[in-house]
Formats: sequence, structure tokens, C-alpha cells
Amino acid sequence: MEITTSSIRELAWSCEEFLDDRGEPRSISYPGSLALCILDALYSTGSHPTSVDNVTDRYIERHGESDGAKSLRYSIAEAGGPEVWAREVICNVKPANVQPGAMLRAEVVDRATRVMADHGIDTVEQLLAAVGEEPCIGPHANVVAKAWRALPSQKSGFSWRNLLMIAGSPHFDIDYRVKGYFNQIGGWYPIATDEYVLELIGAAADFLGVEEHEIRRIVWQISRRRLRPNPRREMCPWPYGLELEAGEDVDYESWGSSFGFEGSAISSSDWSGMEYVDSRGSAAPF
Repeated sequence: MEITTSSIRELAWSCEEFLDDRGEPRSISYPGSLALCILDALYSTGSHPTSVDNVTDRYIERHGESDGAKSLRYSIAEAGGPEVWAREVICNVKPANVQPGAMLRAEVVDRATRVMADHGIDTVEQLLAAVGEEPCIGPHANVVAKAWRALPSQKSGFSWRNLLMIAGSPHFDIDYRVKGYFNQIGGWYPIATDEYVLELIGAAADFLGVEEHEIRRIVWQISRRRLRPNPRREMCPWPYGLELEAGEDVDYESWGSSFGFEGSAISSSDWSGMEYVDSRGSAAPF
């Protein structure tokens, strides 16, 4: 699957919605609080973003934005246990799964804090240090990952990967949801490969002037509907014709600066070794 100028354009436009006026990301992350990372990771699966935001906002209102895993466990204990804590602190009694009699997600949160305690982890920094470069899922995954996935209803690893992503880990699993998102950008056929996904993320990051890991987090959260694009957002105003025609170079510097991306636009030399073929006939954004 080839990287096309239109696919760079559309991915950049999709991700640009989640950058502020200074180019800083507005994706979900809690680099200063493992407690909030745990809550978001466990409540975001199968939930509307507003519901997850309500959980974290209520916890912040009660305890602030810098709690570690230990403080989260103390909060649950002080409330009188997971059930009372779910009702009175975060006001969310959603079960861990849809099976009758399933335990509350609050109970899974409590058990997750014990996993962290068992491995001497209280902060985001300690979590990232414990995981290191080891795979986040699979037979050779880190022992912390295995313990997390042994929690009730967490076997798939979705919540674990969510946890790492919002904690700022470089781990990025290109699963079927991520590929589905890129297939829409690239035109569905052929199916997106891991190499295509990573290369296109790098190209979009270069154009927008942000770090690749920020685009990865935005992509991950859009693919899981943790971030919801505005359906009424205007069509992409950026020029559609980035393709090289008749051997003439495109003045990317001037093109980028004209749309408010001074210093961050891609240059023709950056892409001299890549062939861009625009095979799509529509200018509609993703």
C-alpha cells in the first residue's frame, strides 16, 4: 500500500483537530497521575467518552490530579469498599462486563491497584520503567502486563494498551481498529500494513510539526472512539494537489506557511526517496 499525498493530507487534517492553537496535543493523557491512568483505562472500554470524563473529573474534584496507584487504593478503602466508592465518589456503578452478576468495574480498579502494589509501582514513571521495552501483550509480555490481563474481563489486553498509551509509553500496537482507521484514509484497498501505518504517521507528524508519539496517541484514541471527531467540522481547506506533476517540485514551505504551519511544513527534500501517487478522486476528509 503506497503512501499518497492525499493520505498524508487527510491523516494530518484528522489529527489537527486534536491539537490546540500552539500545536500542543489535546489527546487524553495523565503523565502526573497513575490513578487517573488506571481509571481512564478501565472505564473507557465500551463507554461513551463523556462517561469516562465524568469518572475522572469526579475523582479529580475529590482528590486532585496527582494521585498515584496507592492513593487510589486508599480512596476506595476509605469510602468503605468498591461498591460504596463507585456510588459515592465516582458515581458510576457500571459492571466489568455484560454478563449477569458481573462485578463492578470499581472492583477491577481496586484489584488493579493491588497489581501495581505487588510490583512496587505507584507512579507513571515507575510503571513505564517496569514495562521498559518488553512487549505489552503476547507470550513474552512484561510480568506486569500479564498480571493486569489476569484481572477480571481484561484478558483481551485493550485496557492494558489504553493504560500504556495515556501514561506516555512508546508501545503502539497496530491492531484491527487502528488498521480500520487507516484503511478509511487510504481507500480500503489494499489493506493497510504495519509499515504503511507507521510511515504515514511519521509523514503526518513531520507535516504538523509534532512528535510521532503524539500522533500515535491521537490515532489510537480516535480508533477507539475515546476521541470523537466533530461531524460538523469543515472540509479540509488545505490544497488537495500535493502530488508531483511533470517533474516539478512543490514549494512545500510556502504551501505550509500559507495555512499557519510556519516552520513545520514538509519539504520536497524530505520526500525525495518516496513516490507519491494520488489514486483517489475525492477531496472529502476522513
